[in-house]
Amino acid sequence: MTALDTAPLSPALGIEVSGVDLSRPPGGETAPELRSLWLEHGVMLFRDQFLDDPRLVDAARLFGEPVKPNSVTEPEDGRDPHVLLVSNIRENGEPIGVLPDGELQFHSDSAFLEEPLMATMLHGDQIPSRGGETLFASAAKAYETLTDDRKERLRGLKAVNAYDYYTQVKTAAYDRTTGPFAVHPVVRTHPETGRKAIYVNRLMTEEIVGQTAEESATILNDLFERLEDPGLRYTHVWRPGDVLIWDNRSVQHARNDFPAEETRLLRRVGLKGDRPY
Repeated sequence: MTALDTAPLSPALGIEVSGVDLSRPPGGETAPELRSLWLEHGVMLFRDQFLDDPRLVDAARLFGEPVKPNSVTEPEDGRDPHVLLVSNIRENGEPIGVLPDGELQFHSDSAFLEEPLMATMLHGDQIPSRGGETLFASAAKAYETLTDDRKERLRGLKAVNAYDYYTQVKTAAYDRTTGPFAVHPVVRTHPETGRKAIYVNRLMTEEIVGQTAEESATILNDLFERLEDPGLRYTHVWRPGDVLIWDNRSVQHARNDFPAEETRLLRRVGLKGDRPY
């Protein structure tokens, strides 16, 4: 193995890697070592990258297979179709990307799909002077805080997840014939590490299947509080040129609000996942 220059991002999760130029994705032993560290820590940060779309997609390939975003039309300006803009910039009154404004509650990307994204890579381009931080929580460590009895009671439970990130609307009463939704385990098993993680979230999870409304709310609120424990977090303060990649199978994330009058632009690449179990 090579000797990568690394530093923890927080006691709970995350690692920063220095000395790697993602504009020339590393090969040899470095590439598998990066992926191994990422699986172990859940979140990986590279500073000062400043990648164009093709190089950003190539960097994402170090960790998995890039996929085109759902519910988004092909870009008309020649941009790579795998890259999704996350921005509050508007042209002719319409956002040029998705999730333009405000805060976002903790979630795992695309949990409303049958095969949610395995991972997400995000590149910082234009960053407001304050706010807009991305908060990460270890869903794996949150599960490990549960008692054995609690873990047993969650075994086999499934939950409905519903959301449309393109319009940034959580369905108040999801329509199972037309609305985007998926039913996934309340606790999922990581297919590569075998580690279990809580897989319900405050932003997208509607209910637990087979429970009364009261029982479902009680279980979910308890799990949400565990997931959102400040001791299980890393808060990322963005700088231009930052590249973050996180594992949606073991990590959840949220976003703080930021000044509406300031520009925020990031570019996102999602990596193909499989059905949670």
